[in-house]
Amino acid sequence: MDTHTLVVMNVLLYVLYSGMILVNARTTGIEKGAVWFAGANLSRAGALLLMLLAGAVPVQLPVLQALSGLIAVCGVMMLHFSFMALLGRGPVLRPLQYVLMGTTVAAMVYLLLVPSRYPAELLVTCSIIAVQLAATASVVFLFSGDEVGPAAWLTGVALSLYALLLLARVAVILRYNPVAYPLATDAMTRIWLMCLMLINSMIAFGFMFLSAAKLRMELLWHAQADQLTGLLNRWALARIALREIARCGRTKGVVATVMMDLDGLKTLNDTMGHGCGDAVLQAVAGVLRETVRGQDAVARMGGDEFCILLPDTGLAEAVMAAERMRAQVDMLVLQYRGETVRVRASLGVASSEICGLSWQNLVEQSDAALYRAKRGGRNRVVAAEIGVLGQEGV
Repeated sequence: MDTHTLVVMNVLLYVLYSGMILVNARTTGIEKGAVWFAGANLSRAGALLLMLLAGAVPVQLPVLQALSGLIAVCGVMMLHFSFMALLGRGPVLRPLQYVLMGTTVAAMVYLLLVPSRYPAELLVTCSIIAVQLAATASVVFLFSGDEVGPAAWLTGVALSLYALLLLARVAVILRYNPVAYPLATDAMTRIWLMCLMLINSMIAFGFMFLSAAKLRMELLWHAQADQLTGLLNRWALARIALREIARCGRTKGVVATVMMDLDGLKTLNDTMGHGCGDAVLQAVAGVLRETVRGQDAVARMGGDEFCILLPDTGLAEAVMAAERMRAQVDMLVLQYRGETVRVRASLGVASSEICGLSWQNLVEQSDAALYRAKRGGRNRVVAAEIGVLGQEGV
């Protein structure tokens, strides 16, 4: 295929992928970065089309090359923005992209004023885009997360290959002297355009795979998170607890649970409205997040009841942890519509040391301890009593 045909094919693919990404975004509801990605593709398509106009319009070739380079660099900057928006990493390396764009503008103006025997505009464009793509690939590799691993690796590898391809093109240009370069440029451009079709296909599908992975993660989060507080829900905590119990069974470890109930929340709801109750629940959830360890799991079980799973924690240590939680909640003071609101909590603690490795037993025993705390005067921590050991399992 000749160069013109390959350019047209690349342009059509850019337009096709722009449409695919926008339709996919509208279909899945994951629109983060989709407009940026479509704009990036259309900009790079425009940069290629400008080169087809060489000789067909009364504009000097260096001017067309400079314009094409500026549009291409702008397009790759938008590509970077698209991935950062998709990954929720908007500010990451954004200043670098602006600096590279400004450098491109300054370099193109200089080269138009001071012409070079080499295809300097192309050298500048390829070099700067290679740096842009390397920056984008590094962020994709670093911030995609393990949950979207395959899609991230496909996209990151495609971006890296694109950068290496441009650097190889720079090396080839520098390999030839100004007289020999025009003889090699047509064959080199054809190879570059064919590689470009493959790599841009990988990038487009990588973006769609990342979007699908992000959608899957959001659906999973909504399925296991309490919508009011952002904590785990009962179902999600049970899944984590069963995995932890299985691990303890293999390692002969221990696990504890703390059940917490807010004292007087119903009265607050009745006197100050459910909006006040919601604000209290959100504030308490924040206190629990800040109080527990990184390996602990916190869930809202429903209403004003919370449950905290404490891996590798015996009963005595769990009681001390529960006391810290109670003290932090006790110090909590909220302002709601000009009124000062305070809240107290009762907590029950159970451990596999006395309940056995059974999630059902742990929940039941900590719940029973909680209600003994309620009956004993509230705003206190009560540990489960040693009784008949629960059978291992669920």
